[in-house]
Amino acid sequence: MDNSNNIDLIKNRIIEQVAENMKSYGYAGTIGKVLAIIHYENKPMNLDELSEKTGMSKTRMSQVLRQMCNLNIAEKTFVPGSRKDTYIVEQDYYQTFLTLSVHNWNSLVERNVHIENRLLRDLSQIIEGESSSEQEKQIAQDLYEDSEASLQYFDWIRRLAILFESKEIFKYVPITVDETKE
Repeated sequence: MDNSNNIDLIKNRIIEQVAENMKSYGYAGTIGKVLAIIHYENKPMNLDELSEKTGMSKTRMSQVLRQMCNLNIAEKTFVPGSRKDTYIVEQDYYQTFLTLSVHNWNSLVERNVHIENRLLRDLSQIIEGESSSEQEKQIAQDLYEDSEASLQYFDWIRRLAILFESKEIFKYVPITVDETKE
């Protein structure tokens, strides 16, 4: 087997690895596959090229690219002489991790804070309700305190997301360079 075939096989293994990693972030493996393909092609790619490389339909590929743009890990770029939409991806692994993590955490916080606030409102009605028994009021009070603790937890996640988004996290967990490679 010649080296170009070996390199293609290795690239395919890496692409599959990135696709699996993307699943661990809570995203579809197809996003990882497209991210890796554009990254290793090392050039902007259009919908037709990506559909051919992945075997996905143009409709599905368009959905994946739209989602990647919404996540800020891909963007449209202008290619002189081409009328097709062409895409590039974030090349920085750390930035991609930060972007995906922050997006997940912010979604988690938004969804859960909304639910917890509704629970607090409903529990307050039981606690303050004249028709509630003392036992119901006590159970509601315990649940109320639990919801307040949940809100503190989600506030902590929100602040953690800010630490990542601002890149302040690198002060506490710096990127290290393997000095043996230099």
